[in-house]
Parts: sequence; structure tokens; C-alpha cells
Amino acid sequence: MSNLFHDIPLWNDDLSEVNAVLEIPKGSQVKYEFDHNTWAIWVDRVGKTPIGYTFNYGDLPQTWNAGDNDPLDVIILCSHPLAVGAIVPCRVVGGLKMIDWGEDDYKVLAVADDKYYAHVESPSDVSPKELEDIEYYMLHYKDLHGKTVELNGWDSKENAIKRLHECHAEYKKKFNK
Repeated sequence: MSNLFHDIPLWNDDLSEVNAVLEIPKGSQVKYEFDHNTWAIWVDRVGKTPIGYTFNYGDLPQTWNAGDNDPLDVIILCSHPLAVGAIVPCRVVGGLKMIDWGEDDYKVLAVADDKYYAHVESPSDVSPKELEDIEYYMLHYKDLHGKTVELNGWDSKENAIKRLHECHAEYKKKFNK
């Protein structure tokens, strides 16, 4: 049995392209979470707010974000909802700097192989309305959970790739890989 967290390669050496483990499809109000200990995708919770994810969402294998003690998160732009548990090859285009309940919760921004996103190379290439929808979701999806979230802007592709390298190194250290 393959472990989606340890056995799927992060991808190319410069990390401009990555493999993502899809946890939550676009439109879902259910928060699924991959558990690197049990190798399973669990239903974490059903959202309390009446809004669904406006994007596909997942984790990046072989990464560890020391800020929130979890694999690094990825927002995957694609015109369609993707299947839970799918491995999604993506191009890194930026990041979202986020603090969730006082913890660093950085999100890599990536695009799937989708003709509607073929032109996207940075957050500035994404529709301002789509970025606004992502920000709105991230700011408000935990409102009824009593948790606070802070956004600190969109990050460049170069900074996101630097963050990926840091989190991949942290993974190797934590798991002796």
C-alpha cells in the first residue's frame, strides 16, 4: 500500500511543478484531511458556514510546515472540482500568506493542467474576482468556529518556491528521509 505523504514525489528539482494530494474539491463544504500517520483521508468536519470552497485544496507530499505542524497546503486553481485523493500535477504560481489562530498557515497557489489557467504564471494573472473569492473564503470559513484568520497578501512565485524548498527540507529533517 502506498503512502500519499511519503511515497509520492514532490516533483521536479526546482519545485516549479509539484504533485498535490487533493483533499477538498471545489464547491465542497466538507473538510477532508489526509492523515500522514494512518495513510487515510478522513472527514475532518462539515463546515459551519454556508459557503463552499471556491477552489480545489490539498497538501503537498514530502513537505512539513513547522508553523502549523502539518504538510504544506496548496490552493489548486482548476475550472472543475477534482476527486478527493487524486494526485494533481500542478505549476506553482505564488502563495497566500496566512495566519490561522496565531499559527503560520502559508498556502501555495498552483494551477492544474487546465486550458483556462494556461496563461497564469503569477497571482496577478488570476482574475481579481477569483482572488477576492479565495480571500473571502479563507477569512470567513472559520467564523462560526470562533477562530480568527489573518491574511497578509499574495506572495510571488519565487517566494512560494523558496517556501517549498524550506518545507521539503523540514520534512526530510522531521522524518529522517
